[in-house]
Amino acid sequence: MVSGTERALNAPPASRNTSATLDAIQLMLRDLHTRHDEIRHRAAFRGCTNELLAVQQELVEYLLSKKSQLTGHVDPVSGATRNYNSFV
Repeated sequence: MVSGTERALNAPPASRNTSATLDAIQLMLRDLHTRHDEIRHRAAFRGCTNELLAVQQELVEYLLSKKSQLTGHVDPVSGATRNYNSFV
């Protein structure tokens, strides 16, 4: 049985690059969905909480769009209907 790592190493370079990019996007999305209290406290202290959350939302939308482009999937839900900061 061939492992995922072996399959990736034997894949064509473009496929390997796409796979690595998708992995990086997924990691960034996970990080953006993680609550970082220290950064939120700094933003509150500086008075830029709303701006921080807006930038976070923009980054998530961009990464989801990039992921869709790379995978060839069309996302039926528009970015305007999503709110990844609803826990605020």
